[in-house]
Amino acid sequence: MTQESVLVLTLAAAIGTGTPLIFAAIGGVISERAGVINLGMEGMMLIGAVTTFLVDNKTGSPVVGFIAGGVAGALLALIHATLAISLRANQIVCGLALTIFGTGLASFIGKPIEGQGLTKSFGSLHIPALSSIPGVGPILFKQDVLVYLSWFVALIASLYLNRTRTGLSLRAVGENPATADAMGLSVVRMRYAHVVAGGLLAGFGGSYVILRIVPAWSQAGTTNGIGWIA
Repeated sequence: MTQESVLVLTLAAAIGTGTPLIFAAIGGVISERAGVINLGMEGMMLIGAVTTFLVDNKTGSPVVGFIAGGVAGALLALIHATLAISLRANQIVCGLALTIFGTGLASFIGKPIEGQGLTKSFGSLHIPALSSIPGVGPILFKQDVLVYLSWFVALIASLYLNRTRTGLSLRAVGENPATADAMGLSVVRMRYAHVVAGGLLAGFGGSYVILRIVPAWSQAGTTNGIGWIA
């Protein structure tokens, strides 16, 4: 194997490995843009990962498993929203508590399946013509569908937050909720929606880890702190 081949394989792997970070980081940005700091991303990713593993092995469908992982992350985010928004608890404390709770719950749920492998996952796509371009082709055009989904989500999130009326209203909600409320915006509703959306994306990040990076359940090293980086 030549040095060029090693470099191509390394870069291609780096793109795939960075995909859960993209999902989680976008989720964190959306939540924080609404004015709610979310330090529970790691817990949401772990819950998403173990849920994806169980559902994928039960149904034999990685698509259903991926969606289930996102929903699990969203449900955990709903708890965070309830505590931080409705009950006005400290956001930092709530986030840290949710990470501890999510980590413990994932460990408890996943204990019977520790060390077991995933039965079915996503394969890599080979985009015709583009995937055969020397160097660039294998790096960019032989990834799995979830990599391209993460790029699409990043683009849509950027346009939504910076180019749409709702996205700009969300900034007002996060930076000055009193003014946003005076403008007729539903601060509570917008915060809830975007915190839950952030949890959904964090769950997707955890789902990707189990589907493509570590296709076996190991609570000790499944997400490896990606949620903290995000």
